[in-house]
Amino acid sequence: MSNGEHPAEYEPVERKVQLAGNSTFVVSLPKEWARAQDLESGASMYLYPHEDRLIAAAETVTGRTQPVTVDAADLDGETVRRRVEVAYVEGCDRITITGLEHLEPDSRRRLERSIGRLVGVAIQTATDETMTVTNVLDASEVSLPQTLAQIRQLTLEMYEDAIESLCRGDADLARRVIDRDDDVDRLFAFVSRGVYRGLEDVREINHLETDRTSAFREYRVADELERIADDATEIAAAATKRSGPADDEFAPEIEAIGAQTRSVVEHAFDGEQARVIEAAATARDRIATFDDRLAERDVPEGYLYGTVIQRLRQTTEHGLAIADATVESTVEGSRSR
Repeated sequence: MSNGEHPAEYEPVERKVQLAGNSTFVVSLPKEWARAQDLESGASMYLYPHEDRLIAAAETVTGRTQPVTVDAADLDGETVRRRVEVAYVEGCDRITITGLEHLEPDSRRRLERSIGRLVGVAIQTATDETMTVTNVLDASEVSLPQTLAQIRQLTLEMYEDAIESLCRGDADLARRVIDRDDDVDRLFAFVSRGVYRGLEDVREINHLETDRTSAFREYRVADELERIADDATEIAAAATKRSGPADDEFAPEIEAIGAQTRSVVEHAFDGEQARVIEAAATARDRIATFDDRLAERDVPEGYLYGTVIQRLRQTTEHGLAIADATVESTVEGSRSR
């Protein structure tokens, strides 16, 4: 089979809608094609209106609501925690953890704290041996665009505070930045969960106040923001490792570059592609110049500045990636008009 070709059972069939009586439309399906889709006489079909098309399914979507079990008997606590988080991101409504009697008390407490930080689920029942985590959030109460806006605001605040903590030598502010990274991770996991659920149930995306194409784009943007939050966290971590504020000869330039890289991200959300490219070029030049200055000097704790430079550079690239996603949205919008 050549590239781009599909098996016959995956090819669409064109059928005409016919009127049967005065109140019913009928669509006939070729027997061979229907059987290839596991359809038999008397089987039910479910029709979902979705954007510009009608989706037909042989059964209701129930995969994500099936219970998922994580057996902790032969696993360490970290592996159990990660498997629960994967099940959460993949959209499972009910997660049962068994074999908990084999976990150390500290591992169980960390697991419970981790579950408690997940958005939209809660521990329903718990015994010494098992724990059941269930969905407690109605999709109609959630907006994916609003969640993305929360991530954006939190990430940019973290980034600004991280630069300030480094330049001012404010270790307390730096630690607050590091603590807030968990909040971004939680929100990003929630976006991922919404996208996964939307892949399995077309109704879920509608409840989240978005469409499938926009959901993928929002996921990409959230992913880049989560990485920018990681950059902010590493800059803040560098601040906690210094014995004081950034050197007087470097602090103004770090502040200026931090503001420049932040502007790349802000322009990206405004859809101003030309300004994003210009701001990114300026940021790259200033970062390269600053890097050269450091290389020419024997700077105490110079490796910490190296970490900061790398994170500033990465933030610039993440901002460009966000701009690309935003431009795609503009192009798609113009095509639809």
